[in-house]
Amino acid sequence: MTASRALSGRGSVAEETKQRVLAAARELKYRPNRLVRAVMGGRSGMVGVMVPLGSWFLAQVVRGIHDELAAHKYLPVVHFHGDGPGANRDDKELEYLHRLIEQRVDGIIFVPSDGSVSQMYLREVWERGLPLVAVDRRLPRTNADFSGTDDEAGGRVVAEYLLSLGHRRLAHISGEQWVSTYAERRRGFEGVVGDRDDVAYQFADCKRSDCSLAASEMLASHDRPTAIFTASDRMAAHVYRAAKRLKLRVGRDVSVVGFGDLTDFHGLRPKLTTVNQDPGRIGAEAARLLLDRLEGRHRAAKPRESRVTPRLCIRKSVGPSA
Repeated sequence: MTASRALSGRGSVAEETKQRVLAAARELKYRPNRLVRAVMGGRSGMVGVMVPLGSWFLAQVVRGIHDELAAHKYLPVVHFHGDGPGANRDDKELEYLHRLIEQRVDGIIFVPSDGSVSQMYLREVWERGLPLVAVDRRLPRTNADFSGTDDEAGGRVVAEYLLSLGHRRLAHISGEQWVSTYAERRRGFEGVVGDRDDVAYQFADCKRSDCSLAASEMLASHDRPTAIFTASDRMAAHVYRAAKRLKLRVGRDVSVVGFGDLTDFHGLRPKLTTVNQDPGRIGAEAARLLLDRLEGRHRAAKPRESRVTPRLCIRKSVGPSA
């Protein structure tokens, strides 16, 4: 017990005795066993982090999570899975969650592959009393906290910007509407343009592989939109390619706005006007939500949300309406 008090800094130990214990620990190259500490004291100081592979956006989210946890002496245990959120739930997702639980993590932060999961899906997490934070996609049928983008605000700011430049023939290209982020961006955009009598508006939803066809059909029509807002930068790249095939100039014949400000698409020319989500801050906010529960600052069962307000990055792909 004397050695334990000396090493942990808790309790009363004579200074001479403490220094003898610390010297012995250095000589023996002693390191505390986190798993034993978790069994004895109920806390491991580790947080499970589970995100899909292959995304610059999510890499920045993980960095924000890591920095915030590290500042509070918590160690993130990161597990990468799958190739990104998709239409089908990753059948390994629960297995990975259980593996993190087996490592005695104090809580879990993860990007769910499917926003429709229920309390039953996460039963073991709740039975063990572990706080859980969903990132990027809400889990409305669970008690999970949420950190993500204020996607409706992003859609609104794009609509207001395009209207301010005189655009009145507008279009929006999005992904499947069961994806909450796409649905909320659309809701924000249509909330501004939908009730205006002077606006002609078109909408198309598509899978990532089909966006080029949707863009081509819009741009080849007799009532071609003067500006197209896409729910992601990847979709905006499809509009660029469709415009090139039809010999239309982006930024002059048609304005294009993306969403995400992903580095993969910084090479588009003209440079893409897009919405920056500040993924590092989203990650940091996710960590803060979890830490509030771990450290007793928030005890209510009702889930909390943190939504980061996105920022419009104005570049050369948008011009005034001709």
